[in-house]
Amino acid sequence: MEAHVEPGAYKDVVLFLATAGVVVPLFRRWKVSPILGFLGAGVLLGPYGLGALAHEVSWLGALTIDNPQEVAQLAEFGVVFLLFMIGLELSWERLSRMRRFVFGLGALQVAIGMSVTGSVAMALGQPLAAAISIGAALALSSTAIVMPILTEQKRQHSLAGRATFSVLLFQDLAVAPILVTLTLLGRRGGDIASPNLFLAFAPAMVARARRRRDPAPP
Repeated sequence: MEAHVEPGAYKDVVLFLATAGVVVPLFRRWKVSPILGFLGAGVLLGPYGLGALAHEVSWLGALTIDNPQEVAQLAEFGVVFLLFMIGLELSWERLSRMRRFVFGLGALQVAIGMSVTGSVAMALGQPLAAAISIGAALALSSTAIVMPILTEQKRQHSLAGRATFSVLLFQDLAVAPILVTLTLLGRRGGDIASPNLFLAFAPAMVARARRRRDPAPP
């Protein structure tokens, strides 16, 4: 028995590809980053843009995204491929040369961003756990957005480009500890002094201490 494919089954995918085919050349002609075009198109064609009017104006349904989850899967694949390409270009020697930028400038940016944003959130009446969550979220930026812009402008190998990449790299490394901390804070009701919070990072601290004590192999 042959399977029948509904005409609208792939509408969102076709609209996604058609939007990419229009946004990229148009914004390149305007000398504007296509990333901004993709963000604007996503807001315009999404369920909270023209999609909110689709039930009142029937023809808008053909120009809007009906199932954002399907398009989100394509977007996630794109981010994975981009990070994979960045990983191919990042060698251990290059990371070793950039360690001061990564663990110095990157750590400073995340710490200041979390502190300032978290303090503002607490001043506006948020509890400590919520303020930490807000500060951690707003202290991070998107590698998938910043790196294509630097590459397009051919600035990834400049001093500013290397510093920016170092900050982005530290942010990517900080995601896992931040998620673990927020999860434990959520389970303990925002108790920062919980022993579980320190036990979660104990293996990493022990491994780092042993690495500093043991001499490097010849």
